[in-house]
Amino acid sequence: MPYELSQGVDLLNETETFLQTLLETIPDILFVFDEECRYLCVLSSEHNISQMKASHFVGHRIHDLWPTELADRFYHTIRETLRTEQPQALEYERDTAMGLRWFEGRTQPLPQSLYGRKAVVFLARDITERKLAEIARTKSESQLNSLYELGIVGFAFSLTGKQWIRVNSYLCDLLEFSEAELLGMTWAEFTHPDDLKHNVFEYEQMLANETNGYTLEKRYISKSGKEIPVRVVVRCARHQDGTIEYVTTMVEDISERRKNEAEIRQLAFYDSLTGLPNRRHFNNRLRQALSASALHKRIGALFFIDLDNFKNLNDTLGHEKGDGLLTLVANRLSGCLSQSDMVARQGGDEFVVILEEIGNNTREAITQCQHIGERLLDVLCQPYFIDGFEHNTTASIGITLFDGHPEKSDELLKRADIAMYQAKAAGRNTFCFFDKEMQDKVSHRAALSADLFVGIREEQFRLFYQPQVEHSGRVIGVEALIRWQHPDRGMVSPAEFIPMAEESGAILTLGHWVLKTACQQLAVWATKPDYAHLTIAVNVSARQFYQSDFVEKVLMALEETGADPRLLKLELTESMLLQDVEDIITKMTLLKRIGVGFSLDDFGTGYSSLSYLKRLPLDQLKIDQSFVRDLLTDANDDAIARTIVALAESMGLAVIAEGVETQEQRDCLAGHGCYTYQGYLFGRPAPADELKLSCS
Repeated sequence: MPYELSQGVDLLNETETFLQTLLETIPDILFVFDEECRYLCVLSSEHNISQMKASHFVGHRIHDLWPTELADRFYHTIRETLRTEQPQALEYERDTAMGLRWFEGRTQPLPQSLYGRKAVVFLARDITERKLAEIARTKSESQLNSLYELGIVGFAFSLTGKQWIRVNSYLCDLLEFSEAELLGMTWAEFTHPDDLKHNVFEYEQMLANETNGYTLEKRYISKSGKEIPVRVVVRCARHQDGTIEYVTTMVEDISERRKNEAEIRQLAFYDSLTGLPNRRHFNNRLRQALSASALHKRIGALFFIDLDNFKNLNDTLGHEKGDGLLTLVANRLSGCLSQSDMVARQGGDEFVVILEEIGNNTREAITQCQHIGERLLDVLCQPYFIDGFEHNTTASIGITLFDGHPEKSDELLKRADIAMYQAKAAGRNTFCFFDKEMQDKVSHRAALSADLFVGIREEQFRLFYQPQVEHSGRVIGVEALIRWQHPDRGMVSPAEFIPMAEESGAILTLGHWVLKTACQQLAVWATKPDYAHLTIAVNVSARQFYQSDFVEKVLMALEETGADPRLLKLELTESMLLQDVEDIITKMTLLKRIGVGFSLDDFGTGYSSLSYLKRLPLDQLKIDQSFVRDLLTDANDDAIARTIVALAESMGLAVIAEGVETQEQRDCLAGHGCYTYQGYLFGRPAPADELKLSCS
């Protein structure tokens, strides 16, 4: 490097260091905004921006980070600065990591653009101490003291209602904090998290000049962690322009009242033996669940549970032992259900469970109910120990769904009760759905799920291959597609057994088998000159790819079969990119190094982020058949296909369209620049020995 250039670089570095050191010593914060109020630059010491790093701001609009009202004020000031090309002043207050702070600032338009945008510099200074002093001077000491000497309730004084600047001793004793500690906190810090949302809403209504205060009941958390139910009365005084001058808060401890209310509620709505909700409480909740289901079109379920042979226990060992069993059953049911579910005692040895929002469609709801039913049966059949006596019992469960159609709670309960008796008739220790057609589907699915593991063990699965062709019609590769040749059911559709394999975990075994079998086929074709050039695309499930040893298993399959990794192409789906993208990129990169290719399947149907897409070591994008199907009649599908081709070309990726069934679709895709295809026009999936190398 020439001496003059080197000297210039050193001087520049020294200047930057000096500027940073200078910024660390001044109390001001310098922001640079573009015309849309987006942060282009933040210059300040870290502590001067409320312990938030500059990277938290840069690239974001002020509306992304600040309350709307304050962000609007900033936006107006920035736009006015650019319009008039004159400095503008702005005073504002904001909650920070250090509490409520006041700032004053001044804008200055930059004479030249920054990053190609018009820009405005905003220099802000913290004036909190000065502001507090001004306010203190406006209130006489006697006026303030008269508010805080009250000792029968908690009393606090603040400037905006969120951070107290004066408190009385009663409030300090109630919350177990010293006066100094309370004055350094906001009410949000010791308000119970579950009550905070409502409190913030009331507070913001007051700030927006829509009310002069509010009254609510909530819970405070004391220094020792104790929950304290309180009644809070908040009132504000305003200046003539409507802005808040000061806020008073009165806090009343209502613990005793809440305790009495809880005891009354317990007697009215809960079973005295088990502590579960009683029939009255259950009926109210069921009606609410049905109303919510009808309003929001949610799918829910009702379980009716009856203990098998409970009468025998009462008759032989007495009602005391029976009561002990019912209590243990109640505990088990409560322990294996979520807080959003409700389990209640219907009477005698009958229990009911309400499940809300258990799926987006009937199929999901049935599957979820099946899982829960199996879990309940397993929990309830475990041995019970009652006063040193071991007792074994089972349960019969009836299940019915409610899916948004208006219906009476009594009718729903009757259906669940009938289904429970169906379970008893089926041999007890089982569950049944009320709807016969639904029950048939569940039985079919359960039988097929059991057959799935038998099919894996007995090697009933086959790999078929569908040609992938270039524009001339020459086959350049294939996609490996799994098929299940069931000995009784015939050929089972992948759409039917793949979801079950995903749910049960069998997809890991099937996926590895597909991968290894495809690699074996590559090794066989390598010995045949006409086939040696063919690639094989293998679909990889998300569950399979997320396994920590996925890369090792691929390498092992290649090594054991002797397949050329350059002819293996793994197809991933867009949905996989919703989780742990960094791990996906790492695994893809490791396999890419040895020659394995990658194709993004079903592209355009998911939620790919282009920022992630450009980082993935992909070779190919695959246009989903849902876009190809209506390519000639749906302008949107045609536009999507054209866009995918253009995107692939701009990123240096190959592109292939699946589901091509007509010559017209092929010609349309070719017109968009897509010259590789897969679909029935060129060949249906078939065993390897039936594969044709020319589809022209």
